[in-house]
Amino acid sequence: MIAYEATIDFLGVLILLYGFVIIAENYIHSVIRHLQAQTIILSLLIGIVGFYLRMWELIALAIFTLIFRAWLIPNILLKDIKKERVWEHREFGAKAKSSLIAGIITAIVGIIAYLVIYNVIGTWKGMIPFILLLFGLLIIVMRRNALAQISGYIVEENALLYLGIVFYPIGFLLEVGILLDVIGAVLLAVILSAEKEYGPMEIEELAG
Repeated sequence: MIAYEATIDFLGVLILLYGFVIIAENYIHSVIRHLQAQTIILSLLIGIVGFYLRMWELIALAIFTLIFRAWLIPNILLKDIKKERVWEHREFGAKAKSSLIAGIITAIVGIIAYLVIYNVIGTWKGMIPFILLLFGLLIIVMRRNALAQISGYIVEENALLYLGIVFYPIGFLLEVGILLDVIGAVLLAVILSAEKEYGPMEIEELAG
């Protein structure tokens, strides 16, 4: 039991650290790679929980997350970058230092906010996925192009699945995970379709 909880906590810290790295990264190619690594760790975490609780639905969710979100979507994004070389070495608007500071501030705000939640639920298990949820929102707000904002959405997906796993690991999460990935796939298809017609899109161009 102690080894299991220590492993889950360790993987959770790694997932959170990758959240900081994704926020601080300036290049879309590297963001996708870091996001891929974060999702692989999340898949491992879900798989371990599934094996420990003997819940085969969670093991199936871990495999689905690994294949779809850690392999398929990142490779589609990387393939799109190779077609439009402007993305590969294109910096985001926010620099690494200011982005990291924003991430640290967001984490502090998340910890303070979770203190209120802790008084209600009486457990710290949800603090890391809660902070990760805020990180996803921060990425969506800070990034000014469509592909980068997809990475924010995937961080949000990871946070929601993580939150579900630590609080209420039921088989229904498999359907939730699939639904989130379908929504992500639709968003990705819309963006890639727009890029084929208009070229690499800034978020202002999509809004207009």
